[in-house]
Amino acid sequence: MKKNYLLLLMMTVAFSSAFGQLGGTTWKLAPEAKSLGVGPGEGNTDWWAIDDANVATRACLYDDEYKFNADGSFENVLGDQTWGEPWQKVDPEACTAPIAPHDGSAIATWDFDADAMEVTITGKGAYLGLAKVHNTGELASPDDAVASITYPVSMSADGEKMTIDMNYGGDGWWHFVLAKQEEPVEVKLGGTTWKLAPEAKSLGVGPGEGNTDWWAIDDANVATRACLYDDEYKFNADGSFENVLGDQTWGEPWQKVDPEACTAPIAPHDGSAIATWDFDADAMEVTITGKGAYLGLAKVHNTGELASPDDAVASITYPVSMSADGEKMTIDMNYGGDGWWHFVFAKQEDNSSVRTLDRNLFKVYPNPAKNEITVSSNENLSKVTIYDVTGKVMFSTSDVNLNSTVNVSAFSRGIYMVEVLTDNKTSVKRLILE
Repeated sequence: MKKNYLLLLMMTVAFSSAFGQLGGTTWKLAPEAKSLGVGPGEGNTDWWAIDDANVATRACLYDDEYKFNADGSFENVLGDQTWGEPWQKVDPEACTAPIAPHDGSAIATWDFDADAMEVTITGKGAYLGLAKVHNTGELASPDDAVASITYPVSMSADGEKMTIDMNYGGDGWWHFVLAKQEEPVEVKLGGTTWKLAPEAKSLGVGPGEGNTDWWAIDDANVATRACLYDDEYKFNADGSFENVLGDQTWGEPWQKVDPEACTAPIAPHDGSAIATWDFDADAMEVTITGKGAYLGLAKVHNTGELASPDDAVASITYPVSMSADGEKMTIDMNYGGDGWWHFVFAKQEDNSSVRTLDRNLFKVYPNPAKNEITVSSNENLSKVTIYDVTGKVMFSTSDVNLNSTVNVSAFSRGIYMVEVLTDNKTSVKRLILE
């Protein structure tokens, strides 16, 4: 008896510890067969259970997020679509826009009872798994949404899966399996330098995201292309971007280097671009603006591959993911049709040559602008220059003060770079004219 009690105590402590970490976590339904089902008993799914095909069909349900925030608040994050059913007037059932109050708009909280092994979600319209299921039945209409729902829970030993077996009245039980989501890695690019990672498959192309079946670099080719693998991609803290290529980089036939080989950099992909970078944390995308600026390979852009240096594009947007330690950055980029380029970059330790200027060295306003801009700084500026995305100087003056006005009404609408010089600093910002 004492042994059994000790085992029960140890299990309780383990589960309590796991759920002590519930705050600050995000969960989704586990994308696997039988992660969603219903039957005449706890854990039983004899009446209906989801299969692999239906997991795919209900992808709009399986990407819904259940967020247990550290402050005790709870969120249903459903995106543009979730799964709708006849009780919500979606007949036949299908992916649909979220329907109030089960649309993520609820002001809700969560609470965990370690003794009862129960999670209670409080807030009309907040839920786990399926919106219709509550403690005494299934909703017949969204108008019948309940104020709170208590879910009996169990956790896998590694804390990565949470199972709910919930009686909703009589002998009916719903079964849900949720998978813990990895927390997104914070991306800090400002003031960093990157190179292609000197390893096999750090560069490749194929017919799908992350696929390199068409071609992938091997160790021998990494050595052959050392002049490419020492190229630097600099994300300066002031928002400017630089390709630092040295005396040589890799040339290809589209640049009239045939056979391909190490060669002197070829304009405009020679590091001469006046360029900026911008990171969209929600989309996990980096946009490089400046004709001739790029990441990985100069020829690759969002709608194809260049046939000539003369065809260089004004900006390129790269989807990025970061390793957990922030030391590697991966780009999987569709360049049209089913073609995807794959790049893996390694963060460089020595960033001494990266500009570490405060992005607030100067301001440009309004931005976007139409007819006139003001360039403002707390420091004495010695020069202001405006470039278009090809690097062409559109305006330059040394007659500047702390607040200088520039008439841009004659400029074509589009993206420009504003560069300022002080006695010992340079900084660049992007300007949009509309």
